[in-house]
Amino acid sequence: MSLNYQSYIVAESSIVGVSGVAGVGVKSLLFSFNFTLAAGQRGEAEIRIDSVSARVSVVPRAGGLRYLARGEFEIPQAFRRQPYGGRSNCLLRVDITDAQLLALEELRGSSGVEFEVQLNGLGHSAQETIPVVDGLRYTVNLTDWAKVLGQLGFADMFVVGVEMPVGSIPDELSSAVKLLRDAQRFLVAGEYELVVASCRQALDSLQTGLERDTEIKSARSERSGRLRDQSKLQRALAILDAVRHYTHLAHHVDENGRAEWYSRKDATMVLTTACALLTSATEWVRRQG
Repeated sequence: MSLNYQSYIVAESSIVGVSGVAGVGVKSLLFSFNFTLAAGQRGEAEIRIDSVSARVSVVPRAGGLRYLARGEFEIPQAFRRQPYGGRSNCLLRVDITDAQLLALEELRGSSGVEFEVQLNGLGHSAQETIPVVDGLRYTVNLTDWAKVLGQLGFADMFVVGVEMPVGSIPDELSSAVKLLRDAQRFLVAGEYELVVASCRQALDSLQTGLERDTEIKSARSERSGRLRDQSKLQRALAILDAVRHYTHLAHHVDENGRAEWYSRKDATMVLTTACALLTSATEWVRRQG
C-alpha cells in the first residue's frame, strides 16, 4: 500500500513483523514498518506527508473489523519525494490491556491474528494541504503469536491463581505433570482441542498414579445419595471423575463424524481444574508417604 498525495506516490508502506514488549504496568504490541520513498521528478513541486498517526483494528475470524487501539510511532514520521527515493523503518507501538489480549484470543482465527492498520496523515504542496489515508493488513501466524504472548508475559496468566506443582514431584505423578505442561503450551498456541485432550490424558495418568479407582467409583455412585457424608477427599475425587467425563468427547467424533469443538473458555476451565487437582494430589501422595 502507499501514502499518496493526489496522484503522486510519496511512500510505499509495509508491515514486516509484530512483536511484544512488557513494561512497568503496561504491555505493547510493536509493529515493524518499512517505508520506501518514491523518487521524484526533476523540477516537480515539493510534496510531503507528515503528522502520520495509526489506528489499529483486528479482523475477527467471523469477518468485519473491531477497533483495538491507536498506535504511536516511536519516531515522528514525515515523508517527501526525493530525487533518488530512499528507505526508512520504524516501530509502531500499540499499548494494550490484559482484557484486550484476552479478547484477541477470542476473536482470532485458526490461522492466527489478522490486524488492520490505518495510517492517517497530512499531505502538503505549495497549493494546499489535504488528508491522506493508507490501509494495511498483516496476519501473525499461530507460531509467531505464541512468541508474542510469551514476550508479553501473558502465557503465565492463562491459569489465574493456580500453580503447577513445583519442587519435588512424586514419581507416580510425574507423567501427569508433563502432560499438563504440554496442555499449557497448547493453550498459548491456541490449540484448544489439544488442551482438552492432553488434560484428559493427564487426569487418566493422575487416577492411575493415585490408585484410587475404587474410591472414585464409590464417589460416583454416592453422588446423588449421601452427599453430606462425603469427605473432602471423596468430593475432590468426584470432581476428578466429572472433569474426566467432560473431556471424554475430545477423543471421539459426533454423529456427523466431526471432532468435538472446544473454545478457549472450555480449555481454560479444564486446564485450571486439572492443575488444581494435580496440586492437591501431590499433597495426598505426600501425606501417604
